[in-house]
Amino acid sequence: MADRMNEAIRPIPRNKEAEQVVLGSAMLEPQEALPRVAPRLRPEHFYFTAHREVYKAILRLYEKADAPDTLAVANYLEEQGKLDQVGGRAYLSELLSRVTTVAALDHYVDIVEVKALRRGLIDGGARISELGYREDMELENALDRAEELIYKLSRRGTAQEYWSLSDFLQDHVDELEELHKDPERRPARSLSTGFSKFDDLTSGLHPSNLLVLAGRPGTGKTSLALDIARDAALRQKKTVGFFSMEMPKEQILERLLCSQARVDLHRLRAGYLPAAKWGQIAEAAGQINDAVVLVDDTPAAPVLSIRSKARRMNSEYGLDLIIVDYLQLIDAGVRTDIREQEISYISRSLKGLARELNVPVIACSQLNRAVERRETKRPQLSDLRESGAIEQDADAVVFIYRPDYYEQPSQEVTVADTEIIVAKQRNGPLGKFVLRFHKSFASFSEPARQAEEVPF
Repeated sequence: MADRMNEAIRPIPRNKEAEQVVLGSAMLEPQEALPRVAPRLRPEHFYFTAHREVYKAILRLYEKADAPDTLAVANYLEEQGKLDQVGGRAYLSELLSRVTTVAALDHYVDIVEVKALRRGLIDGGARISELGYREDMELENALDRAEELIYKLSRRGTAQEYWSLSDFLQDHVDELEELHKDPERRPARSLSTGFSKFDDLTSGLHPSNLLVLAGRPGTGKTSLALDIARDAALRQKKTVGFFSMEMPKEQILERLLCSQARVDLHRLRAGYLPAAKWGQIAEAAGQINDAVVLVDDTPAAPVLSIRSKARRMNSEYGLDLIIVDYLQLIDAGVRTDIREQEISYISRSLKGLARELNVPVIACSQLNRAVERRETKRPQLSDLRESGAIEQDADAVVFIYRPDYYEQPSQEVTVADTEIIVAKQRNGPLGKFVLRFHKSFASFSEPARQAEEVPF
């Protein structure tokens, strides 16, 4: 908090009367007032120390299902040895006298919140100013920290910094009970991958989780990532941010069109797609046009740039899923003699981004060549290229293994059975399942569709 000595020059933003009305309303009509106040205000939103203590007491009594009237609040504060600090019972009565009706409560909550945010802006400005003097800090890191401070403030400062388990215990137990009644139902906050076996193993894509999707070049990492993005955006109506280090946005669009329309990608790019297929392309284009897929195709983008753009996407559109393709092409923005340290920094940054925005992040990753020198080509965690930290930071690691990749290529094989291996999962079982990779339109499907006629 900015030094209060500065008040001689500029008064710190605050409104004592508004804080008094909010507290008085909470004690006068707690059942009506607190559901409107508690989701928006935390104790630190109150400028005056006495008001913070009174508000803490009100919240604690309310959590215990006790009516937080002036008598209960006074007794609680007395037990805590803080009654005299807030001005005694006389001041609690004064707070109550400030209120005759709670009809205008939202107006006073707005005032308290705005004043707190302005104080936060002053505090953030001081911190950003200090970053400017940090000659020992890389400029990109300083800019990222400054942007993070502004981003958190722009989210209106209502994100709770810590929780008592009692705050969310009942809601979560209710959710678990609903899941018990219907085991086929995934947790409400997770996204489907679009593949039933994938969802069975992982229970979907969870907010704040980092999933690493790894495989050798050309095995279908981008295709599977785009299939997940397509299902999320088109079927589930979610907002997807796609960061492509290798493929330009036009190729991303072509792949989405062909996988959605189920037409041959090579024929589309070469310009000799049969006229009869253009109706399918037009229908797919209309579906994609109605979806929200945000693509950034900056080659070798710095990880701090990805974080910055993801924040802006989230502020403007509200992200539900982030996909990064692929991890080894990201610029760490830090220079070390050991590439593994740079990759470690990148993977930690992506995990931090998932936590910060509370969305699942899928990061595609290459495997090293060691897998090709072994008799058994099926990948394992030690094959993650350039860093063991990827395994450590990821909540789940999923490998793509195509046996045909190591066989003599055949023009006749247009559909390849592919093992999807869940090799690590922090909160779930390990296992594997089979998808079918359609080479002509670079897309995966469930095995149940293996009898489906593949175009061209």
